[in-house]
Amino acid sequence: EVCCVHPGLKGISGYDDVIESWNFVWANYEFPLQIKLEDIKVHARGDMGYVTCMEFVKTKGGRWGGQFVTNVFEKIDGEWTQMILEALTYWLMDSDEVPPATGKT
Repeated sequence: EVCCVHPGLKGISGYDDVIESWNFVWANYEFPLQIKLEDIKVHARGDMGYVTCMEFVKTKGGRWGGQFVTNVFEKIDGEWTQMILEALTYWLMDSDEVPPATGKT
């Protein structure tokens, strides 16, 4: 069973529903896409693994901003198969300043 979590939405499970969600996403953006990946980290143990990275996407009409992406894989019959994709919105700042912390210190 596959699962996908698009930024700001709840998780979607099942191959057909995940593919339909991506068709909806792609229908609302101008191509070509430019995708830049940073801070890629790969972790694997046995038949499970995951990859994390920062993803920055630009289109002809604008940009999506940044997303922290996690892809989970399972090795099935000797081949790595993507099982889960989660993308969390990362708000880009105009400067290198760190936003103020919230909550108690």
